[in-house]
Amino acid sequence: MEKGEDMNKIRSIQLLDDHKIAVELENGSSFVYNLKPRLQSIRFAALEDIEFFKQGRLVDNEYVWWSDSLMLYTYEMLDAMKK
Repeated sequence: MEKGEDMNKIRSIQLLDDHKIAVELENGSSFVYNLKPRLQSIRFAALEDIEFFKQGRLVDNEYVWWSDSLMLYTYEMLDAMKK
């Protein structure tokens, strides 16, 4: 493993109301990602159903998985936070 490779690995997630995801990274950083603005896209439209959204789970400390065709990767959340 390269030095710093696990810096952006997710330690834990909590799926919150209003389509927000509380994320804690392995490096101790944490943030809340608001998925709501992306629900209008075809990719994330199914997550408008809050019950389905709440079924997401962390896989390999790298992404949130809802189905084989619906995942959200750590780098996507971090990139959005930079904007």
